[in-house]
Amino acid sequence: MKGSETGMKHSPTKQQSEASTAAGDHSSSAKSKRNSGGVTERSKALIDGLRDLYSNKIFPIERKSHFAAFHPNGGEIREAEWEARPQVLLIGQYSTGKTSFIKHLLGGRDFPGMHIGPEPTTDKFIAVVHGCEDGAESGRIIKGNSLTVVPELPFAGLGEFGTAFLNKFEASVTPSPLLKRVTLIDTPGVLSGEKQRLARAYDFSEVARWFADRSDLILLLFDAHKLDISDELKEIIEKIRPYNDDKVRCVLNKADGVGREQLVRVYGSLLWSMGKIFQTPEVARVYCGSFWDQPLLHEDFKDMFERDEELLIEELMNLPASAAARKVNEVVKRIRAIKVHLCILGHLKRQMPLLFGREKTQMNLIKNLPSVLKEVKTIYDLSDGDMPNVNVLASKLRASNFQSFPTLDSKIIYELNAMTEHDIPELMRGVGGVSDYKLSDGSNSKSDGQNATVMMQQTLKDKLLDLDQKMLIVSIVIVSISVALAMNTFTLNATI
Repeated sequence: MKGSETGMKHSPTKQQSEASTAAGDHSSSAKSKRNSGGVTERSKALIDGLRDLYSNKIFPIERKSHFAAFHPNGGEIREAEWEARPQVLLIGQYSTGKTSFIKHLLGGRDFPGMHIGPEPTTDKFIAVVHGCEDGAESGRIIKGNSLTVVPELPFAGLGEFGTAFLNKFEASVTPSPLLKRVTLIDTPGVLSGEKQRLARAYDFSEVARWFADRSDLILLLFDAHKLDISDELKEIIEKIRPYNDDKVRCVLNKADGVGREQLVRVYGSLLWSMGKIFQTPEVARVYCGSFWDQPLLHEDFKDMFERDEELLIEELMNLPASAAARKVNEVVKRIRAIKVHLCILGHLKRQMPLLFGREKTQMNLIKNLPSVLKEVKTIYDLSDGDMPNVNVLASKLRASNFQSFPTLDSKIIYELNAMTEHDIPELMRGVGGVSDYKLSDGSNSKSDGQNATVMMQQTLKDKLLDLDQKMLIVSIVIVSISVALAMNTFTLNATI
């Protein structure tokens, strides 16, 4: 009886979140116009501006500089990616509850292709996307090769991984209010040992990195009963971390199955382990709970579990509202990466001899790459945080001919700087939600500002006039001295 009561107490929280999602999507027409799908008109205009900036200015530079060949996230941003719903990527070892977690978020609704069990059940990457409630396409599965040519979905770039991966990728079309706002990406469990590498005909970590680079939120799921972070999972986290650490959140699932003291130990162990992997004292946000539709086994932390679940769902629901800001963030990071890329390649090309000894010089530059990068950073005043991974860059350079690198063009660097200092700030004007001090400083702010401007202009004129007068006096003195010297010289010559 207690178990059933607990279940009744536990399940409304999930249904409440689903109901609130539906309520948000079926609001008044005025609110829908302002926040259709969570994206305002200003945000949409910002995304359109970023797309034009990328197509007209950034991508031509990427193509000429072979940026995609050197940068792990350097592939072209395709048209569908600009308009796509925010993506949430789930990563974890097998049986950590990733698929059950998705079912839980969907209000207990099953979705096509779903398999749940204690053994490794999910053997595919599954994109859970929204489908109309009464649509003919709803409740169906779209296979990987077809997904690369669906114009509404941002998966065309996955074609680079070939048929071996596309046969293990599919989309589950499901009607759900939450999926109107986000797309959920379920992944196969990370295997241990050689199985991770040999049992799959594609590079799992590279595919995970591709999804991570294009996701708005990355959830790392851990089982509170077996918090053993394998070397394979650590490798995947380290691969996706360099460009996505701000998107990562941890979910400590099945936390109701352990006692009070054990949960404290597990929580501390997770923070310590993640701190080592991320190599930073600041750890990712951790959500604790039991993300499935069964009653809680231990209710010691019931309030905390429910609060964490509400915060997690709130973060998911707010993803569309901040989609434009995240796209700005990605474009700015991309511009900075292109600038660093051009400076490095230009510097390497400049070190090459004109005729003899090119191969030896190239090998020496790769061998001493850390000191070369340090020199580039100093010469071009680059940030440590923008510099590429030395080992990854070295592997790319070994397969390259330095003579084919583009010569560093100061005009292109100027254009890139202008994008971050002028073009993007102009697009961002009025979108960030920050009030303009001059407009919000009271009723007299405009007149006060005008008076201050007039005073500054008058002060500047006075200073310029004073400077002109001083320059005139100096000019007169110089002319007088010159005339005097000339007269003395003429008198001396006449005397001689």
